[in-house]
Amino acid sequence: MREGKTALFLRMSPGAGALACVLLGSMPLGSQPAGERDPCAHAYGPDLSPCWAREAERADDEMQEVVLALRKELPKRASKSLEKAQEHWLEFRDAHLQTLYGVESPTKTWGLDYPICLSMSRVALTRARTRELLRILEPDEETLCPL
Repeated sequence: MREGKTALFLRMSPGAGALACVLLGSMPLGSQPAGERDPCAHAYGPDLSPCWAREAERADDEMQEVVLALRKELPKRASKSLEKAQEHWLEFRDAHLQTLYGVESPTKTWGLDYPICLSMSRVALTRARTRELLRILEPDEETLCPL
């Protein structure tokens, strides 16, 4: 099987993983709402990976807070549906990340940028889900439908 141009670029270019994350659109840089800060702008080199791992945990915690608030506000039946939907969404997110980064040897493909890209993508997906949940919790009064 022929190697794609992106994989060849990644293999031949040291440190190209982060650039590839941007080019492939999996980093939150392109999916963050306008004005949202880069939480790890202060981190460099070996500090980037733990910073983004902490940010991924923070994004999960924020989403869980919104889920809990929403479950309190919704009728019992809708709350049960949300619980089930959230379980499926978490499975989807993790499977999607596995699709993006689940190559046989991630560190060979992505290099040292692998954990950074994985965490950044997890943050982007989780924050997007949190925004969806917030629209249900705090609907736009000018819009008929919640999403």
